[in-house]
Amino acid sequence: MSSDLEKAAKTAIFLEEEGYAIYTKGANNSKNVLGSSTLMAIAEKELMHKKAIQNFYARITGKEFNASSDWENTKWSEKLKTQVLDSIKASLEKSVAPEKELLNAYEAGMELERKGYDFYKKISDETDDAAAKKLFAFLAKEENIHYDLLQDTHLYLSNPSEWFHKEENWLVEG
Repeated sequence: MSSDLEKAAKTAIFLEEEGYAIYTKGANNSKNVLGSSTLMAIAEKELMHKKAIQNFYARITGKEFNASSDWENTKWSEKLKTQVLDSIKASLEKSVAPEKELLNAYEAGMELERKGYDFYKKISDETDDAAAKKLFAFLAKEENIHYDLLQDTHLYLSNPSEWFHKEENWLVEG
């Protein structure tokens, strides 16, 4: 079982590195402040996830474990989503022209977060190791939060009026 968890941890580290690369590239290639700052914020979370997974990997392989409880607190990702949505609402008056490359980065990110969620959820559901179950359940929840954030921001960047309609839960009468 330890070998399976080692492979899972290595795959998880790769997924987080891929996410970081996608988000930083998309952010660095964009002139859209909202779009790039959202990607950079998620990229930073990917690094935090990678560190948590590396610490877990060190523990299961017998290497010195660098204890960190940061990953146990999901408040920072929930807070990130709230901050970004508040930022979107504050910028509604400004014209935001979507950049194709930025939208592509969001779409690639959403796909990666979906795959990450599926992978982490499967590991969490199938493992008997309590620490692995806790870590991978946490990561699945994080991927879901990131997906929602990417999806909301993508909608805003590509169709602000539809985003506002959805966010405000408008009823269409007529």
